[in-house]
Parts: sequence; structure tokens; C-alpha cells
Amino acid sequence: MSILKPLGDFRFDTKDDFYGQMRDIAWPELFPPDKTISVIATAHDSTVFNNTMFLAQLSKDAIVDLFNEKLGRRPDVNTANADIRIVVNVQSDNCKVSLDSSGEALFKRGYRRSGGQAPINEVLAAGLIKLSGWDLKSPFLDPMCGSGTFSIEAAMMSAQMAPGAERKVFGFSHWHDFDQALFAEEQEKAKAQKQAVQPVIIAGDLKGQMLDLARQNAMHAGLLGSIRFQKNDFFSYHPKEKNGWLLLNPPYGQRMNQQDVRALYIHIGDALKNRFSGYKAGIISADLDSMKHLGLRPSYRYSVYNGPLKATFNIYELFEGKRKEFVTQKKTNHPIRGKNTKRDERFNEKKSFGGNRRG
Repeated sequence: MSILKPLGDFRFDTKDDFYGQMRDIAWPELFPPDKTISVIATAHDSTVFNNTMFLAQLSKDAIVDLFNEKLGRRPDVNTANADIRIVVNVQSDNCKVSLDSSGEALFKRGYRRSGGQAPINEVLAAGLIKLSGWDLKSPFLDPMCGSGTFSIEAAMMSAQMAPGAERKVFGFSHWHDFDQALFAEEQEKAKAQKQAVQPVIIAGDLKGQMLDLARQNAMHAGLLGSIRFQKNDFFSYHPKEKNGWLLLNPPYGQRMNQQDVRALYIHIGDALKNRFSGYKAGIISADLDSMKHLGLRPSYRYSVYNGPLKATFNIYELFEGKRKEFVTQKKTNHPIRGKNTKRDERFNEKKSFGGNRRG
């Protein structure tokens, strides 16, 4: 995820034509020659470029040749971690050229030094918290916290922290027109919005080294005192807090064999039903078959992507007793649904799934 600054949009007929128009962009006026560059190139339906590596190379040649001509010096190439990232997109015989103002992807808030095993990215974690419907007031549990991303993102939301406020460097900070004083001023304004975290936010994990990692990440985010870290086994954990939210990103097939995954999901379902009554639980998984073994019916189901993996994010309302009694009570107590027409009642009957075990 990046924000691009458009630089040029031109049509071309040949490779030489393309090279010439890339040189027409005033590159030395955009950044100094002591910065490193990389070119990210894509091409679709082009009769001139059928190799994106050649497209990137020709673009780079045009840029550095212009620097050599104008300044006698040229930027070096760094494909792994460049100061300046140039995006070249060719569609048929048209080219759009942009500067990546973000640099490192924006989902990287800057607080996570290490993600542990199979971490969920920060933006996805924040989006799932939003989808869960958490009210920013009720207890929030991250009982298989790993590197602590769910709990840190929840604390950031409660504190009204600007995402990325802790990042020191963006792509635009290497440009000629970067105003360091203005950037520092705006960064301080963003940090000044931070408030004290009000709800109870608990990050738990069975592994002490994962808790240490989560604490370090919380410290880098400026939220160490806002999250309660505790060593616990989710399958024997009894929450003291009532009527809260919890989010889980349990292992699935790519991290465990299928038989173990199914057994794990059965145990997760049992734990949620028996010890988290009154909670809403959000679970993300790319293993749709194993999700069925939770034995729970979701109130809401969303299709999402965890990186390249298509996944589902299900939200379960957990309660004691039978589902039918829970649904009836829920409709009776709801200030609007209690006045529904018959048509609305039929709709709610289909959509209101409880979190109890089937049968």
C-alpha cells in the first residue's frame, strides 16, 4: 500500500521514443544524485515491451543518463531498499510514471521490529477490529497474541493515535522539496491527538518469548502501559472481564498438518462456548474446512485476504443455553427489532445466528 505522485503520462511508438520521453522528465529537479533508486515496472497489452525487466532497465538508463548529462553524477540502483522508488506502468502504448511517496509500505506502522511466526499485517488487523464492531470501550482480548498486533492496533484506536506517527522515514523525505520543519510540525500535531487508553486490553500467549516480543512492539508503539500482558493458555483461560470482544488468528493448514488443525479448531470452539459467554469473537482463517469444526454459527461472515491467501473472517456471538432462546431474547430486547414487520422478522431470523454449538 503506497501513495503515488504522478510525474508523467505519455504515448510512445518505439523503445527509442519511450527512452526519449522518460529523459524529458526533469529527474534532477526531483531528487539529488546521492540517493539510491529502484524502478518498479509493469506492462500490459504492450507490443513494444514484453519483458518488464527490460522496461525497468530502459527506464533506469534514461534517468541516470539525464543525471550524468546535467550534473556529471548519477544515483545508484538499490532494488532492495531504495531511497527513491519510481513506478512505471505501461498499458498498451501509454505510459504513466509516478514517484512512490510512501517508501516502505504504509501498512508498516513502524512499531513492529519482528513479527514472529506468520504475523498478520497491521492494516488487516485494524480492519478486522473495525469489522468486529468493537465499541472502543468494552474489554478487548488478544488471547493468542503472538507479536501483539491485534492488541496494539486496538490500543491505537482507543488512544486515537495516528497510524504511522512513529515512522521516521517516508519516500517523500528524500525529495528535493521535502520540508523537514513542516513534517516535524505535522508529526507533532498527530502525536498530540493521543489520549489515554480507557478499555481493558489484554494480550496473552502461552509462550513467554512471544509475550516479550509483543511487549517490545508495544513499547515501540508508545503503548506499553496501555496493554496488559499475561502468560496464559487459551484453553484453560477464564476471563475476569465480562461482555467483551476477542480476536483470534489461529494456525491453519500452512502451519500445521490438517488433522492437528481440525482438532485445534474443535478445542477453540469448546473454549469459546464454555468460558466466553457474553463475548463477541472474531476469527480469521484461510482454512474454511477447519472453521466448520469450531461448531459455532457466525453472526457475520466476511471474505478477506491475508496477504495472498483468501480467508474468511467470522464473528460469533457467544451465549449460554440454546440458540433459539438467545435469538428470541435478542429480538425482544432490541429497541427497533421489537417493532419489526413480519417481513423484517423473517429477515432477522435468517441473519441472526448465535454462537452456540450446533445441536
